[in-house]
Amino acid sequence: MIGRTYLEAGQPVVVQVAPYEKRAGRPTPRFPLVRVGDYAPRNVLIRRAGGELVVRPFRGLRRLTP
Repeated sequence: MIGRTYLEAGQPVVVQVAPYEKRAGRPTPRFPLVRVGDYAPRNVLIRRAGGELVVRPFRGLRRLTP
């Protein structure tokens, strides 16, 4: 994932850092229907075309089609 190019609102961006850490100290659910995922939301550091570095959620980035 690091170094790959994705589209953000139609503009190409390059992923610089992609943390993927498992949650520590997950709470035990009180109710059987409450689900807490094993992994935290995926935030990535991206470099936009103008050179600006931004941390944003990975969700919403689209693969660049060849």
